[in-house]
Amino acid sequence: MSDEPSETTISGDAATTAPAEATTEAPAATVDGASAPAEAMIETFSVETLADGQQQLIAAEQPQVVPDTSDLPPEELRAVIEALLFVATRPLAIERIAECLPGTGAGYLDGFLAGLGERYAHENRGWELRRLAGGWQLMTRRALHPWVRQLERKELPTRLSKSALETLAIVAYKQPITRGEVEDIRGVQCGPVLRQLMDLKLVQVNGRAEESLGRPLLYGTTEHFLSRFGLGGIGDLPKKHEFGV
Repeated sequence: MSDEPSETTISGDAATTAPAEATTEAPAATVDGASAPAEAMIETFSVETLADGQQQLIAAEQPQVVPDTSDLPPEELRAVIEALLFVATRPLAIERIAECLPGTGAGYLDGFLAGLGERYAHENRGWELRRLAGGWQLMTRRALHPWVRQLERKELPTRLSKSALETLAIVAYKQPITRGEVEDIRGVQCGPVLRQLMDLKLVQVNGRAEESLGRPLLYGTTEHFLSRFGLGGIGDLPKKHEFGV
């Protein structure tokens, strides 16, 4: 027998193991010229031939676990909610916030946010938390508007004409309402004004008056209308007695 090391071979049922130096040079064993068992090949592949990029990709595909917030102390929960409100570009509904905070309920969050808004007002912060369009949103405190305007002078939002404001008020208080009904109240044609309000995303079509002749379109206000006028919902519109009528 030669003294030189050789790769592992199996003759019949007996196997001869190659020296350690040989295993590092030839990781795959052969059986009478055939490949080694599948288990050895899989182990070698997973450890030695899987690229780093593939390993990182597999790790990145693992689902991210969202921590349960039920055990968070109030100050940490406040920080999480503030982070959500800070990145939101529109009012966040309670249900949407609850989806982001597993372990909390909508009723608890509503009270928590109301208290948070009162805290900001009491501390005279530069921002306020307001209930808008069925949700909650962080906004610059209204009293600070003159100074904030100096930071970035943009054109003011499109001002509404008197006729547009009258039409918008009728739609807001009477919705859903048809164009004919609006014109009956104002006594003039309102088609162009309604189209302008729709272009400004203050009014939208909410369906048709099925029981009326010709099934005319029904108009109503939008969430953008609520946000622009600082309303939490249609129920927050000024009441008749508030106008001194």
